[in-house]
Amino acid sequence: MTYTEAHRHFLTALRADPKTPAPTLCMRTIEDLHTWKSEMRAYDAARIELGIVTAQEVQERNSAVRIKPGHKPRIIFPCGGTAATH
Repeated sequence: MTYTEAHRHFLTALRADPKTPAPTLCMRTIEDLHTWKSEMRAYDAARIELGIVTAQEVQERNSAVRIKPGHKPRIIFPCGGTAATH
C-alpha cells in the first residue's frame, strides 16, 4: 500500500471511528518496517488533518526524549566544544 492509499484509508476509517487503532508492527523483514513507518506517517497525518490530535501531540508521542514545556535542555558538547564548533 502506498502512502497515498494508506492516507486515504485512514481518513475514511478515522472519520467512521476516531478511535481507529494505529497500524500494528509485524516485522519480519526490513521492507515490513518501511511499510509500517509509511503507514504510521499516513495515520498520523490523517489524525492531524481531521483534528483528532495536534502536530505537537504527535511530535511528543513520537519523540524518544520528552522535554517538559518551558524546560530548556542543556546541551553538552564533547571536549569543551561549543555550538559554533559543531
